[in-house]
Amino acid sequence: MKLITNSKTLEKQFLRLLDKYSQYYWLTAWASSKSTSFDKLVRNKKRIKKIIVGIHFYQTHPDFIETFLGSKNIKYIKQPEGTFHPKIFLFYNNNNDWEILVGSANFTNAAFTVNTEIVTLIKSTDLNSTEILTETLNIINSTWLESKHFDTNELDDYRKIWKNFTPKINSLSGSYGEKILKGKKKSKPIYLVPVANMDWNDFMAKVNADQYHSLNSRIKVLKKANSLFRKKDSFCDLEDDERRFIAGIPNTLPVDKDVDWGLFGSMKGAGIYKNRIIENDLNISKALAEIPILGQITKIHYQRFIKHYKKTFEGNYLATATRLLAMKRPDTFVCLDSKNKSALCKDFEITQSGLDYERYWDEIIKRIYDSNWWLNPEPKNNIEKSVSDSRSAFLDSLYYVE
Repeated sequence: MKLITNSKTLEKQFLRLLDKYSQYYWLTAWASSKSTSFDKLVRNKKRIKKIIVGIHFYQTHPDFIETFLGSKNIKYIKQPEGTFHPKIFLFYNNNNDWEILVGSANFTNAAFTVNTEIVTLIKSTDLNSTEILTETLNIINSTWLESKHFDTNELDDYRKIWKNFTPKINSLSGSYGEKILKGKKKSKPIYLVPVANMDWNDFMAKVNADQYHSLNSRIKVLKKANSLFRKKDSFCDLEDDERRFIAGIPNTLPVDKDVDWGLFGSMKGAGIYKNRIIENDLNISKALAEIPILGQITKIHYQRFIKHYKKTFEGNYLATATRLLAMKRPDTFVCLDSKNKSALCKDFEITQSGLDYERYWDEIIKRIYDSNWWLNPEPKNNIEKSVSDSRSAFLDSLYYVE
C-alpha cells in the first residue's frame, strides 16, 4: 500500500499501471482528454472492460465522450440522485495480480497536472486484498447496471451545454481566462479581490467620490447616448455630430452645458478611428448592431461586434471599441483607456500587458458579472437608479486618473 500526494507521481503510476495490466475497471466522477494518460488509454482501449464516468456539473469533457463514442465498455451516469462522485481505478490481470488507485483524483488532465490530490495505491499482496477486490468489483458491476451509453445526437446536445457551463465553472474556481506563466504569481480568487466584493453602498460612495467629474454630468452623457441609439435603427443613420458624440470625439451637438462628450473615454486623439467615424464606416455600424439595446449581453454578441469592428480596425483598438460598447450598453461595458486602465487592472488583479479583445471579455466583463455591486444593486433614489442602469461604465469614476 502506498500514499500518492502529488500529481506527477500520480500520472507516473497511472502510466505504469496502464502498461502493466490487461484489464481496466474504473469509476470516475469526471473524465477529460489532453493528458498523457488519456493518450495511452486510447491506445490501450481494447483493455477497457468497464469504465463508468459521471457527467454531473458538465465537468466531463465532450472530447472524452466523443473519443469513445460507440464503445460498449464505457458508460455514463447521467441523472444521479445527488452527485456521482467515486474515483476508483482497478487495473487487473487475475485475482492474484492487480492494483487499485482510490482517492480524490478523477481521470482528468487537471488531476495529473495542477490539482492537489491524495490517492492510495492498493496491491493484491496487501492485507485484506481479497475483500477489497470483491467489494470493488461489486460496486463497479452494480453501477454498470445503472449507467448508459451516449449516442451522437445526445453528445451534440451535451457539447452545447458543456460549452455554456464551462465559463461558469471556471469563474467559480477563480479562473477568468488568464494565461498564468510558470513561475508567475497566480490570480487571486474573486472573493479576495476587494472591488468585486463591494456592496452597493460602497460602490455608490466611490462613484460619488470622483474628484474629476460630476455625477450629474456623467449621468447626462449616458442618457444622451441612450437617446441617440434609440432615435435610429442604425448607428450609420445618425447625424454626423450625433455619431461623434457617441464615439467620444469633438462635436458641436447642442446639449446642456455640463454634458461633456469626453466622459467615459475621450477618443479625440485616436486619429484613424476619428476619420472612420466621420466617414461613417459601415463596419462600425454593423458592429454596434450586434449589441442589443436591451437584454442580456453574451460573449457571442461581443464576438460578433469584434468581428465587424476588426474589418475596419486591424490590430488592438480596445479603447475605441469599448468606448462605443460602453455608450450603447453601459450596464455591461466599461471603456478601458489610458486614463483608467492601470488602476482598474491593479484593483481587479489583471495583467495589463497584452490585454486584448479576448482578455477584455474573459478577465474584465466576467469579473464584473460576478461582482457583488453588479449582481445586487440597491438604488435608493433616482440618481442611484441611473447609476445602476449604467453601473459597469461607472467603473470609470472609480479609476479615472487625470
